[in-house]
Amino acid sequence: MRVRTDEKRREIVEAAASLFVEQGYERTSMSAISERVGGSKATLYGYFPSKEDLLRAVLAYDVSQESMAILQEFPEDEDICEGLTRLGIRYLTERLAPLPITNMRTLASLPVDSNIGRDFYATSLKPAWELLAQRLLSLMNSGRLKHADPWVAAMHWKGLNEGELIERRLLGASSIPDAKEIARVARLAADAFIKIYGPDQDELGGAS
Repeated sequence: MRVRTDEKRREIVEAAASLFVEQGYERTSMSAISERVGGSKATLYGYFPSKEDLLRAVLAYDVSQESMAILQEFPEDEDICEGLTRLGIRYLTERLAPLPITNMRTLASLPVDSNIGRDFYATSLKPAWELLAQRLLSLMNSGRLKHADPWVAAMHWKGLNEGELIERRLLGASSIPDAKEIARVARLAADAFIKIYGPDQDELGGAS
């Protein structure tokens, strides 16, 4: 019974996510979501008492599905620049997709006093970035990166990757970049990150 309940909940979240991309959050009604799922509105409200609750579930679903998988592109035991490049490609490919862009636009359009964005950051986005910070800290402790604040380093890596593409995509000034463009940006971001956080020569000597 629990499995069926979880499957139904996931089905509803996926249907809502699809409609949010197609129509936008504001224009999507609970009736449209229940029609897409193929059940009654009473069933839908049994899982999600409001569209706001459903938005929260869609936001969490978007990040939780990818954060651990993305980090697998950056194992500790390989060339750091290559690992960061693959990580950047995977990250940008996922973040520039229709659902994440729709979610970011939706959050930006919510009232200032809404706590949905704050909660989403605290429970989903920040923990995902803390995973990268922990990986960077491990590389710093092993002497493969310069000692620094790992959270700041993670945010610098994020900015280096996002700077050229995310804003244009959010504003509708560009479509989803092709694979070559994403790879180019990810490689340049990895190179820049290594120039900033690569170990100094004296650190390399001390680690050898």
